Amino acid sequence: MTDTFVSNPSFFKLDATLKKLRNYWQKEFDAKQKDITVDQWLLIENLYKHKKTTHNELARNTSKDITTISRIIELLVKKGLVKREADSLDRRKVYLQLTPEGVDKYKDVKPMVHEMRKVGWKTLSEKDYNELTRILDTIYANVP
Repeated sequence: MTDTFVSNPSFFKLDATLKKLRNYWQKEFDAKQKDITVDQWLLIENLYKHKKTTHNELARNTSKDITTISRIIELLVKKGLVKREADSLDRRKVYLQLTPEGVDKYKDVKPMVHEMRKVGWKTLSEKDYNELTRILDTIYANVP
């Protein structure tokens, strides 16, 4: 690997792209009065896919720290979108799942998210997507 590669601004571009995407998504959520943040959407989407999960599983699935997960979950509980349920055998273990209102929120926002994802990919091919995914997975796996 050359020094040119290592000093290349690729990571800056990746960070700047992620920030631009997050800002775009949040502006769209706000413009359509969805009353959620990008991070809240990430957790709602993950809870919808996994139905019932713990704080630790949610943190692992979303690559967020447990403190951030707890803060966001508290907000989603206050909004009535998520509920906590203690394990019947181990009261220390708490499961998280969407309420019926949370499922409605997911179904309301999902088509919008689908359209927003298309915006960034509109001039790229399936091959481009697969290559980017492969590269990002490799970088993720390389970092301890």
